[in-house]
Amino acid sequence: MKRILLAMMLGIGALGFAQSDKEIVQKYIVDKIKGYKPTDLVPYSKDGEDWALMDVKSRKVLTDYVLNWASTFKPKLSISMYVKRYIIGKVDSDYIIELESRRETLSPEIGYRKYEKINKPAFQMDETGKKTASNPKYKYILDIVSHKGVYYAIVSKKDKSWTLINEKGEEQKGFYFKEISNIGYKDKESEEDVFNVEDFDGKKGLITILGKKKLYGELMNNFTKNDIVLGYVVQKDNDYSHEIKKSGVIDLTTQEWLIKPQEKYKIYDIIYTSSEKIKKYDETDRSKATIYFLATDQSGQRFVLDINGNPILPKN
Repeated sequence: MKRILLAMMLGIGALGFAQSDKEIVQKYIVDKIKGYKPTDLVPYSKDGEDWALMDVKSRKVLTDYVLNWASTFKPKLSISMYVKRYIIGKVDSDYIIELESRRETLSPEIGYRKYEKINKPAFQMDETGKKTASNPKYKYILDIVSHKGVYYAIVSKKDKSWTLINEKGEEQKGFYFKEISNIGYKDKESEEDVFNVEDFDGKKGLITILGKKKLYGELMNNFTKNDIVLGYVVQKDNDYSHEIKKSGVIDLTTQEWLIKPQEKYKIYDIIYTSSEKIKKYDETDRSKATIYFLATDQSGQRFVLDINGNPILPKN
């Protein structure tokens, strides 16, 4: 009986000393960053595996290297960490901790709209600007845009090339590419939609509906709208960050280089801090955010560059 009571007392004692998930986050994150402005905190890693938070003004690394990925306050800090056990959640700018369950959730099924197939030249639009019918001769009809009252669509042909056609099925002159995607931005002078393209010689660049080329032969990788953050997109010559030799950043609102291709830093992603919730893909929210570019170098450390391409590294 005494042994049973002793075991029960030891068990209760162990439970009393065990730290909860919130206490772990409080100890390893919150207590170490209190007193610093949340939007001044950026991620830093010695090896790209474990991350800490650093204050950009003092260049002081504030936390231990306990985070699993590069994260910032925008306005909440997403956390994924393993300290004694796996913990995921968020910390808001008032240091309130919100933990999440680790149950996986399935994404909802994606619905695809079916269009009536027709035997007319290309496609049809209704009075609201929605596609209502398409010609089966084209494998895919994507990204319909309009310019000066004329509708154009990106289509895939039987020879696996991509081109731009109008509703009559007439191909736009000069549009014969291996890849085409609409970047979601317009040429400021002509108001034409701008497309990201790759030709059959491997040259990549931007082109407007009427064929005006920008940065043609200068782009290093294809990108989609999902890669764009507040109107900026990273260009790099390799998908693996440690193998990048040349990289830069394009401002898609002007279709010009913000950071010209260089070899000193391997730029591979875009992050930002903000004191309010903003739209990641809306460049009009730039003024509400501080933008940084994630980079690495020959040493393997991971850090951020500011908007001008200057590294923010810890002070020794």
